[in-house]
Amino acid sequence: HKVPLATTLIDELLDLWSRVFAICYEHERAILCGQERAENQDTIFVARSAGQLLGTSHLTISCTCASLGGLGEVAVGPRSRRMGIATRLCQMARDEFWAQGGRALFLGTGNPAAARVYHRLGWCKLAGANVMLAVHGDEGSEAFLANYISPKRSVSIAAGTAAARVAMIPLIMLPHDWHMMDANCRIFSTRHVLQHSCMSLYPIYQQLAVGGRGNWFTVRTDDGHLVGLGTVKLDEAGSAQVDGFTHRHYDEAWELLIDAALNWARTGGANSCRAVVSVEDQDKQRRFQAMGFEPAGDGDPIDLAGRSVNTVRLQRSLVA
Repeated sequence: HKVPLATTLIDELLDLWSRVFAICYEHERAILCGQERAENQDTIFVARSAGQLLGTSHLTISCTCASLGGLGEVAVGPRSRRMGIATRLCQMARDEFWAQGGRALFLGTGNPAAARVYHRLGWCKLAGANVMLAVHGDEGSEAFLANYISPKRSVSIAAGTAAARVAMIPLIMLPHDWHMMDANCRIFSTRHVLQHSCMSLYPIYQQLAVGGRGNWFTVRTDDGHLVGLGTVKLDEAGSAQVDGFTHRHYDEAWELLIDAALNWARTGGANSCRAVVSVEDQDKQRRFQAMGFEPAGDGDPIDLAGRSVNTVRLQRSLVA
């Protein structure tokens, strides 16, 4: 079923997903109604018996970069398990993606039994994450990630949209030298902290924009690849917190990304801005200081796989 879906089917899906995953899925209704049709192509695969919905899988393909896809909502009701339904639904989604010319299909799972099913279908676990990747062709998953982003392309900065839903996954999965890539969204490098999220990464960023108290920005190359993410969040004291990171090939775009966040903070009425950085991320501290931020005391420690690491607060005025 291609999105937008009929209301009756949407109600069935949300009910099944809420029961299987034990969380409310009402936030998915807008997507299933077609809210993101301009940014993503969503297809729902379903299994039925005697009219009853038994299971689903949900394929999302990026319209901006059609080589990337994400698989989610692999759900089978308790009475219908151990019948191969999930395997068939995932296989159908995978084959549809390959047929449309897709190259890299991501999914996330912390379930070892599910991971074995995905592995048999061609998915491989990525290092430092509960995320798996299936690559069409002979190129392995790690090689795809290493070669996916080409250097020396021209870039543009824009406010974040649903077009980043899938495109942000490979960027975040790539190991980064910094411990904490974004303090506002609690995004850490897979080199230091296990990344549990995949298709749920985008809602973390989008939540910042709810109520107009924050925003986020993307850096894209001229061939549509996402190579940077930045955020800004206002507080009640008239200040803001900014952060962000870029792929190593696009270090020069980092300052432009932070500038976009600072400009949004000024427009939002902030009179000062801060950043919170791991004490061991000295390169990041130097970059902020080169933009006029000054040390302003200690921040809260962060947990890196059981190791407590201190942070430093950096601050600058936004008043001319």
